[in-house]
Amino acid sequence: MSDGPPRRAGAALVALLALVGVGAGATGDGSGDVPALVIVAGVGGTPEYRERFSGWARDVCGAGLRAPAPARVRVLVERLPGDGEADDPCAPVARSTQEELAREIEAARGAGAAGLVLVLIGHGSAGGSPRFQLPGPDLSPERLDEMLDAFGSGPVTVAHLGSAAGAFVPALAGPGRVVLAATRANETNETRFPRHFIAALDGDEGDRNKDGRLSVLEVFDFARRGVEREYEQEGLLRTEHALLDDNGDGVGSLEPEMAAGTDGVLAARRALLIRSTEGLAEASADTPEIRRLVAERDALAARVDALREAREGMEEEAYLAELETLLLQIAELAERIAALREEGG
Repeated sequence: MSDGPPRRAGAALVALLALVGVGAGATGDGSGDVPALVIVAGVGGTPEYRERFSGWARDVCGAGLRAPAPARVRVLVERLPGDGEADDPCAPVARSTQEELAREIEAARGAGAAGLVLVLIGHGSAGGSPRFQLPGPDLSPERLDEMLDAFGSGPVTVAHLGSAAGAFVPALAGPGRVVLAATRANETNETRFPRHFIAALDGDEGDRNKDGRLSVLEVFDFARRGVEREYEQEGLLRTEHALLDDNGDGVGSLEPEMAAGTDGVLAARRALLIRSTEGLAEASADTPEIRRLVAERDALAARVDALREAREGMEEEAYLAELETLLLQIAELAERIAALREEGG
């Protein structure tokens, strides 16, 4: 077989790579997009746990508000405090009931948020009918999936930091969703994962490549490894194994591989927390339509990453043809986004 066509295709692809900015070192992560952040502290069961869960919720909120362009942050807790500072941005806005959670997700959509990050902190139960414990009726995976569907097509990230979190992964997984679970479905002990999750958000060590953004995968890996070290140092059998699903198959990976068809590709591209100001000014003026196109562009860029990982097992001509198709689609979206931004939306 002649190597002429692949070389011609390769030259065209180099031009496309330069045009759309998808190449070695390009993140394609939509890091200028600022999602809404909803933090839910569930039922504690005792005053000690109630205080711990609400404290963790405030810690996550504080990390979110320290970003250069603070997201819409809402904190829901089991019991509202009797009084507090009216100007405290991390003060709970409502009790963490199903009704209030659904209302906050709808409100985030109405506010035109570029995406949604939902953090669940509390106790979970497994078995035939998994639940996350809330004041009033407990939350099922299916009910939460319905709430998230109401948010629309924007990128959604769910971090379930409680026990039996893995039981929620099959129902919540889907296109454009990143689901992080502190435990497997059958692990019902108190979780240590939240402390390491918060440490990743709060410090600088979680940002491994020092690019000013914390990806979901970076936070997941930092927290997962922190839990592993803690159990090893104490000489205890580990009773929690964190999972991440971002390929939509609902299985979840203990150690995401970032290879074609596996988990980790989308989570590596999606920012959970942005630390630098670069690109935020432009994105803050984006309309919902532009944000939708940006999400489509980033999803295609993730497919390019997955395709590159699968290259060794493919015929070169087939690989180049598929890559060219994806890059042309990305280029078209990039042109539409630039034109809309130039027109002011």
